[in-house]
Amino acid sequence: MGTPSYDDDDYPHPGGTEDGFDELVGLDFAAGDAEAVDQEGSVFDAFSVFDAGLPAPVDDDEGPAEEDLDADVAVFSVTNPPGTVTVTALMDGRVQRIELAPAAVLSTEAQLADEIVVIAGLATAQARSAQFTYMLEGMRREGQDDVVTRDFLKRDLDLPSPEEADAAQAHVFATRYAGDHD
Repeated sequence: MGTPSYDDDDYPHPGGTEDGFDELVGLDFAAGDAEAVDQEGSVFDAFSVFDAGLPAPVDDDEGPAEEDLDADVAVFSVTNPPGTVTVTALMDGRVQRIELAPAAVLSTEAQLADEIVVIAGLATAQARSAQFTYMLEGMRREGQDDVVTRDFLKRDLDLPSPEEADAAQAHVFATRYAGDHD
């Protein structure tokens, strides 16, 4: 007995290659009668119980609304004295948001970029100084010595104290904006 032979033309695969092979034939889930499916429902309807109590998805191009952000997340904002740039940083120092006032368009692109970098650095320092305070207070509750803890936070973690962050901001504002009088 021999192997039965067949011709690919005997088994056409629409959308297949020249040799009649269709890589996607196994994924053909076409429903034969769409009207019957509508009347009977879908097998995926069983998953609707998992959607109970969840808000309906919103299809918009905007990010999460302000009220959607976690209220427990500490953020730290610094605005330059002219009020054109505000940078908000998370407690770990990452920049969360940059806001520009309409007057920011009066600056060149290079000036604006430089301003954002400077203000972001100050916001990051303020945020990281909050880490310093949080960790210092936590270690104090555990009975650790303030001097040793401050040294550890400064030397090993490179966290600025609130005093250092405030002094850096005061120095930048005094030197960078000394000639600006509104």
